[in-house]
Amino acid sequence: MMRWLQVVCVIAAAGAAVFVFQVKYRAEAVAERATDLQRQIDREVETTSLLEAEWSLLNQPARVQEVVDRHTELLGLQPLDPAQITKLENLPMRPSGPAPSDEAALSAILQAETGESE
Repeated sequence: MMRWLQVVCVIAAAGAAVFVFQVKYRAEAVAERATDLQRQIDREVETTSLLEAEWSLLNQPARVQEVVDRHTELLGLQPLDPAQITKLENLPMRPSGPAPSDEAALSAILQAETGESE
């Protein structure tokens, strides 16, 4: 009886050792995955920081004015007139287009946009 108990205890100890090693390797894999994710997050934060710095550089008023001055003739830019600023309620409603069932009107619009004629 004692011999059987010893055999069962040795098998149980071996099983427990295998289980502990499996848990250890799984924990190491999870820790490695967490480390990789943290590195990826750090890279994304660094990239975001760089993009924010570049955005603030590109939006500096002096630089924007230089670009406007350089391309005024090409783009036909004009200074903003304060009378152009209004409330949304003062804008006219957008005209409605043809009904989806009006195939003739829709095909005429498509032909006008593509420059085709029948």
